[in-house]
Amino acid sequence: MSFREHLQHVVENVDGAVACVLMGTDGIEVDSHVGHEVGFDVPTLLIEYSSLFRAAREAAVAHQAGVVSELSVQSEHLLVVARLVSPEYFMMVALRPDGNFGKARYLMRVTAPKLLAEL
Repeated sequence: MSFREHLQHVVENVDGAVACVLMGTDGIEVDSHVGHEVGFDVPTLLIEYSSLFRAAREAAVAHQAGVVSELSVQSEHLLVVARLVSPEYFMMVALRPDGNFGKARYLMRVTAPKLLAEL
């Protein structure tokens, strides 16, 4: 499967998911799948949110808290979950606020090794 097929599988199998993206820790998108429009530019927002993931990782390392493997951000209109795939890459899933957060986390956990195998 391609990166996009893995990302699409996540979006199509999580209730409320609107997008899934694989990106480098530098904030550069590798691939993405947008499944449902929500009225604003989700891919660009996810690129902006990547800086939060980087900052959390750097803070955890600086304070010897260990590696940050997952981070979530909830806003009024979107819930975003980021998961580390490798030291250089992570994936993010964007969901509507009523989306299935638990299933998104589960599918990210099982999809991350598949993405890593293709990197």
